Amino acid sequence: MSWIVRIGALIFLRSGKSLYFETADCDLKFESRRQTMINEPTVQEIQSRIIHLPNRPPFMLDKDLAEIYETETKRLNEAVRRNSKRFPSDFCFQLTEKEADILRSQIATSSLNHGGRRYLPYGFTREGANMLSAVLHTDVAIDRSIQIMRAFSAMESRQPHYHPDSGEINGELFDVSARRFITALEVAKLAGIRDAHEARQTANRITKQTTGLDLLAFIRPGYSPDAALLQKPKNIGQQEEDSEIRFVEIWWEKYGEEPVDSHYLRQMIIDNGIPFNIGGGSQKSQKIRLSRILAQMKGRQIASCCVTEAGTYRNSKLWKLERAGN
Repeated sequence: MSWIVRIGALIFLRSGKSLYFETADCDLKFESRRQTMINEPTVQEIQSRIIHLPNRPPFMLDKDLAEIYETETKRLNEAVRRNSKRFPSDFCFQLTEKEADILRSQIATSSLNHGGRRYLPYGFTREGANMLSAVLHTDVAIDRSIQIMRAFSAMESRQPHYHPDSGEINGELFDVSARRFITALEVAKLAGIRDAHEARQTANRITKQTTGLDLLAFIRPGYSPDAALLQKPKNIGQQEEDSEIRFVEIWWEKYGEEPVDSHYLRQMIIDNGIPFNIGGGSQKSQKIRLSRILAQMKGRQIASCCVTEAGTYRNSKLWKLERAGN
């Protein structure tokens, strides 16, 4: 924006003994230029804002997208309403109260806790985030939409695949394989497979075919499917059972039914001296080990509660307790 201001300049001239002045016009132009204060976000930074919740495709919050596109959340949502035909339900959706509570209770610095919101936030899938660049009509939106598409593509393509010759398994591969196994196990049961061993074998086969990791062989080296058929299930040792009960009771007292990730549960175990074998390595390795324990506890009634999954947020799996029988 520019302004042109015309002023009179006094010029004093001396001619003989008399003084006189002439006015001269001069133009002053003032320009105001908007300085961009936000550095272009990296693909990794955008990827960390992609949210995963049960029964939802990966999505980003309206407030996070507004920040990336350098606009206000209100303006972004107004643009969506003006172009509602461009945003079907698989492009954009409003979170439910329960979904908002999951995010709000878990991440203290979440976008949901800022800005004095009086409405449930909106989520935008990959297609919806891309469509935003078309309705915002700014160069920034076009440039940033490319980064957002790269972030979604990176997320989709980073499913790690295990190469047996390397003999190396990282935490990310284990987490992906564990989630795939749990999902496949539930699907196997829904498909009518009642035998627990057959259901596990089916889930393990699906996991191995899709991620490359033989999860049962990794968790239980030397595991023989044929031998397992001849063995009766062993009861959990009394000491281990007592530890699980104490763990669940403290968890319920501290968090109730709120979703929580393994970081906070790990710290709770340490603070309360619960004899859980999470190892003595790094914090990351302890969280991975705890995730394995929680996956084994999932669905079993411990004390008066059951451990269940509650989705993921910013690449962290969420867990919660439910009262048995609910």
